Amino acid sequence: PIHIQDNMSKECEKMSIANTNGTKSLGRKELVAMAVGNIIGGGVMTMTGIAIGITGRSVLFAYIISAVLVLIMSLPHFFTAATIRMNGGFYTQAALFGGKWFAGLYSVVFISNFFGAATYSISFADYVLSAFPEINARLVAFGILTVFIVLNLIGIKAVAKVQSILVGVLIIALLIFTGFGVIHIDPNYFNDHQFFLGGFTGVMAAASVLSNATIGAVQIINMSRDAKNPKKDIPFCIVFSTGLVTLLYIGVGVVAAGVFPVAEVAGKNLSTVANHILPFPLYVFFMVGGAMVALVTSLNACIGWLQAPIAQAAEDGWWPKFLAKRNDKFGTPHYIIATIYIVASIIILSGINVSDVANISNIFGNCVQVVLCLSIINMPKKIPELWKHSQFHINDNLYRSLCFLGAFVAAVFVIYECLTIQMFQVIGILIYLCISCIYPALRAKYSNVEIHVSYEET
Repeated sequence: PIHIQDNMSKECEKMSIANTNGTKSLGRKELVAMAVGNIIGGGVMTMTGIAIGITGRSVLFAYIISAVLVLIMSLPHFFTAATIRMNGGFYTQAALFGGKWFAGLYSVVFISNFFGAATYSISFADYVLSAFPEINARLVAFGILTVFIVLNLIGIKAVAKVQSILVGVLIIALLIFTGFGVIHIDPNYFNDHQFFLGGFTGVMAAASVLSNATIGAVQIINMSRDAKNPKKDIPFCIVFSTGLVTLLYIGVGVVAAGVFPVAEVAGKNLSTVANHILPFPLYVFFMVGGAMVALVTSLNACIGWLQAPIAQAAEDGWWPKFLAKRNDKFGTPHYIIATIYIVASIIILSGINVSDVANISNIFGNCVQVVLCLSIINMPKKIPELWKHSQFHINDNLYRSLCFLGAFVAAVFVIYECLTIQMFQVIGILIYLCISCIYPALRAKYSNVEIHVSYEET
């Protein structure tokens, strides 16, 4: 049943239910596969070496701290996901708890995630290029993007089946790296001089760097529309997927930092250690099934969770309404998927430095997380009865404290990430955020914007 509270504010009373005819085909297994695939991107291959350079063999502590901080930042969303089904994902959450203007702001900032599809495609092409230097990297990136765009056009069921298979291969590859690596670990692994190279600050800096490799599970909230039982499965998946990936990362981190002296692997990707510990056939499998598959699972998940928030925003009038139209046969928002394809293709073919763009996109995302966590504080007032009957209902003051804590962690991530980019890029971010703040006011003034926040009680 669909429930709208009688005691909502005047703005919330105008909200109607829309965009609710999802496939309801994603069970817990499929959601875990989407979440794990979204978390494990190319970051584990490159960020691990960077983190080792910052903190040495205490990279395993950095991974644990990073995971704990990511879960803290995700807790407010854990409670909202356990209370209602949000058919527009985070956009629904932004509009319901943040109001009309913030919904518009979020819809503008959210489209920066389009760069993610291009980033994963180009990173995949770079790995192919390392094995086959004569191949045109842009064509490879364009080709892999095309494959997963077509897959997403077919529908979420096909996407989920392929994702489950690929994630299985990915986990096997990481376990092989860890299993073979353990027997090669330096007997003097616990030498004090190899740990805490930068002290406590170094561990925290490494944890911040690794946050990009541990965050991502919370994005499955954007797939609530197609989940069978989102109020139970999505909160479970956020915690379980982050915990599972963290355990995999700890094993990878211990091996990556423990086979050679820290100075020899600092700043290098995992291929250096993999080439030493694995027989050649398994090395090839690791590079393909680990590095390349990690990127395509993230690409597949990214295209998947981009759709619902944009469709809901278009239906409300922030973007052209035709974007919300769904294919009669497959039920997919084909115009949105086509837009993702066009924008990502332009980025790929233009030769833009996507690593900088990816860092900037992460900063945008964490900026929005700060405001989202603060806006969710209103949940006990906005939907009091639903919150009261939530399976994870807690004391309101404790809940608000967790929201503030989540916002604080997201803000810390923003600060640390800003330290890794150039000042002119920080200025560019501020300009984009200013535009994002102005656009909703102008769009609402000159166009017909009517919020139809879609949420369900069960």
